[in-house]
Amino acid sequence: MRTLVDALCIALLLVVASMRVQAQDSETKAVEEIWYGTMDAGPRVFRFVIKTSKSEKGQPTAELTSLDEGGSKFKLDDFVIDPTQLRFTLKSEKATYQSQLSDDGKKATGKWLQGSANLDLVLEKKESVPPDIPDEVWLGTLNAGVQKLDIQVRVYPAKNEKKIVFVDSVSQNVGGFKAEMKDDGNKVTIDVPSFRAKYSGEKNADATEIIGKWSQGIPLELRLIRKKLVVSSAKVAPIRPQTPQVPFPYDIEEVTFKNEVDGTVLAGTLTRPKSSGPFPVAILISGSGPQDRDETLLDHKPFWVLADHLSRRGIAVLRFDDRGVGKSTGKFENATTQDFAGDVRSALSFVKKESSIDASRVGLIGHSEGGLVATLVAAKNKDVAWVVLMASPGVNGEEILYSQGQLILAAEGGGEAARKRQRLLQEHVFATAKELTAKDDIEPLVISVVDKIMASENDVHSKEGSKKPKSDEDDQASRNVLLELVRANLNVMNDPWFRFFASYEPGPDLQRIECPVLAINGEKDVQVDPKLNLSKIESYLKAGGNSHFTIKELPGLNHLFQSCKTGGISEYQSIEETIAPVALETIATWLKVQLEGKQ
Repeated sequence: MRTLVDALCIALLLVVASMRVQAQDSETKAVEEIWYGTMDAGPRVFRFVIKTSKSEKGQPTAELTSLDEGGSKFKLDDFVIDPTQLRFTLKSEKATYQSQLSDDGKKATGKWLQGSANLDLVLEKKESVPPDIPDEVWLGTLNAGVQKLDIQVRVYPAKNEKKIVFVDSVSQNVGGFKAEMKDDGNKVTIDVPSFRAKYSGEKNADATEIIGKWSQGIPLELRLIRKKLVVSSAKVAPIRPQTPQVPFPYDIEEVTFKNEVDGTVLAGTLTRPKSSGPFPVAILISGSGPQDRDETLLDHKPFWVLADHLSRRGIAVLRFDDRGVGKSTGKFENATTQDFAGDVRSALSFVKKESSIDASRVGLIGHSEGGLVATLVAAKNKDVAWVVLMASPGVNGEEILYSQGQLILAAEGGGEAARKRQRLLQEHVFATAKELTAKDDIEPLVISVVDKIMASENDVHSKEGSKKPKSDEDDQASRNVLLELVRANLNVMNDPWFRFFASYEPGPDLQRIECPVLAINGEKDVQVDPKLNLSKIESYLKAGGNSHFTIKELPGLNHLFQSCKTGGISEYQSIEETIAPVALETIATWLKVQLEGKQ
């Protein structure tokens, strides 16, 4: 599910790394050339590695790795390299690069264009990815309420003796933020102008630790530990043992189909068993945010893992890039859940025309918001043979976000006071957002909401007898943080997708579904609470007269259906498992029962 940029709680960095569209190729290709460059984007510096290779048809292809975005990989479109130029487009990020090559062909000097940005970028051909060797590397963990954030500070020498410093939020996969560091004996200060943050602390006797506070409106304790290890720019890929590897015991076909309503062309992958058909087919529907066909997140590829599991068991699977993502056309940012439902209806029409597919055994598997999409489609399309809802909401988006905020804070160690504060913030923001229209100037509303929140907080403290004297400086700092949070959230809420998501009640559509339904949730899901949502889904299906459903809460699993400890979102990346075998088998076993009855 999308999380609001801190209607949930106070975030450390008011920067959210977008979902990254990773290369779709399932086979590793031999690298032809390596290009490396750094791009100064004002508050941040990006380090890029581009690796080129040749396609099966001999055409040059390339992949860009952004080292300061957690090693995110991007397939480059329209890549051209010849004796005079190197150029490409990056459709997923709406960026282009055009450069001229030096006479020896080893240096590309050009411009990166993205929106209003016009940035210099020089790329140099390298034998290998150059090592990144700072003079100092400091690491610490900041408890920011909604999650624990690992912070890294990299310090490099400069010719004028002034240190070059960058701050990275390792947990959020965003880095390269310019900083200024002053080291006066045992006292250290680090200023990060891009998000108006400051760190102040004191070194211990042997200069291996700094104990201090990170201030970004609200001061938070942060201990930085100096690391002796050398940091390499070549990011070590996380271990993802479930990602399918060649050879595959099923056929793989790249396909496209068209949404006839608005002309969007969706691109995807159809996997089919090698035995004779026709086959039942599952259409996979991704969760919120711009998702590729594998639902790639933090190097996990859950939809590829699921497709592999089902195709090995005799079920064809169609998975496809969201509109505006990967090889699909259209604009993601203007789309609502209803638009995504239209894309799935187009997928239904496409697979039913395939000679290898049994049109009477076409089903939907939706994860998170994808479950809402599946609900919308199955309610109005009686040719849907079955539905699997994975962590799907059974209540409206406003209730989801209230619940989500409380559970995430609890999983990350947030106390009762923090949970009360974030709920208060959410309620005030939602109340204002419901009165917004698309053309409204939100700035006066931002100020009004912040005034109400601060007045409510003071009233609560007064009633509890816990009000403490604040300096004017502290009071203004707290107000500045709230202004940023409220502004960010009202901007998010004032768009068509959010308006539909927040108000859509899945109940009436769940009551209209007549086909068999499997609804599963992880016991420790903090994004879609199983206790709240599974019970609602069950009650609506019963109310509609559907007796062919199964509801399961799977012990020890999170929102991504990984085996976990707390369910907190900060665990997602560190867990090697992509989808727990029990979740895969639950789906496959249930489908076997449904499909045997339809043969």
